Amino acid sequence: MRRKNKERILISCIFFTLLMALFVNYDIKFNKYIFAAQEPSTVLGEKKKLNEENMDKQFKKNEKINEDLNKIIVIDPGHGGADKGTNIGALYEKDINLKIAFYTRQYLQDKGFNALMTREEDKLIPLKEIGNFVNDIRPNVFVSIHVNSFKESKYKGISTYYYDPNGFQKEERMELAKSIQSENTKDGTWYNRGVLRQNIAVLRYSNFTCALVECGFITNEEDRKKLQDENILKNTGENIAKGIINYIESNK
Repeated sequence: MRRKNKERILISCIFFTLLMALFVNYDIKFNKYIFAAQEPSTVLGEKKKLNEENMDKQFKKNEKINEDLNKIIVIDPGHGGADKGTNIGALYEKDINLKIAFYTRQYLQDKGFNALMTREEDKLIPLKEIGNFVNDIRPNVFVSIHVNSFKESKYKGISTYYYDPNGFQKEERMELAKSIQSENTKDGTWYNRGVLRQNIAVLRYSNFTCALVECGFITNEEDRKKLQDENILKNTGENIAKGIINYIESNK
């Protein structure tokens, strides 16, 4: 009888020991799973926060790009085709205007702006058609590029014109002209002939902020050399673009 009791007690102890071992093992595994489940949750939360911040930054960046793309600039290389503009020998204004305009457009596009040209080849577009094109596009800025001339060869330099019919957009047009003129005379390449108000047809036809740049005098020997220098033409075109950008940035 005593022997049987001892066996029962022994079996009970073994059973209890095994039961405790199982319980401890289960508790360890259960807690491990809990912690394992909690840790990724925290990391994912941090990743989510970082992703949201990155998305916000990217959105703001894209918003700036889209904002610039919504700014439309129309560049008009004056003359073209049968209308050579002014010339000295085989050096035609229409060709110089087109070269400068390409540099202006390229700089604007590189900066993320939507830049268009009234012509990209040697063809004549009537002034009224240019006006209609500009007014249909509804740009933020319209700039016409030209080269000056005069019967007396002593006259030289760059000038920018604006025209405000009956005071229409006077401040805006004057400000645009000043901005372009300032950029083109900073480095001293061109003599500064200033900003002038003049009733010019291509400006008169535009319902939007506009200016016309006269890039030197083809009849002046010093300016004529500059007008045959590709680096100066590039610099002039880019400075016109910088003046446009400065105007747009200051009027946001």
